[in-house]
Amino acid sequence: MIGVDTGFFFALRESHPLAAKVFQEEDLAVSVLTQFELRRISLRQGIPWKDIGGPLTRSATVLDITAEAADAAARIAQGTGMPALDALILASLAAAGCRKVCTRDAHFAKYRGKDIEIILLA
Repeated sequence: MIGVDTGFFFALRESHPLAAKVFQEEDLAVSVLTQFELRRISLRQGIPWKDIGGPLTRSATVLDITAEAADAAARIAQGTGMPALDALILASLAAAGCRKVCTRDAHFAKYRGKDIEIILLA
């Protein structure tokens, strides 16, 4: 299972080749916070939910934030300077066993853990 964040869905919407490949070939996991961010953007920008969140609801496992993930996120944020929301997303993906995370968010690259490979979609 590969973890993806909010930016992944925008890359997918824009037909980014790696995002499309990951979407077609991998089992996806997303944090419930990614669902929140996508819904908020959909409402704020008037983007129809099916256009931005449709892929999420059709093919991704949505992960809750556990107490353990919250503790791990605090350590990630403190150690890297990563924004709290990004750290929570990363920690929830790690807790679910994701060893790769596909993102457009450069904040994720601040994480230097040996357990997760960060794949930046340029």
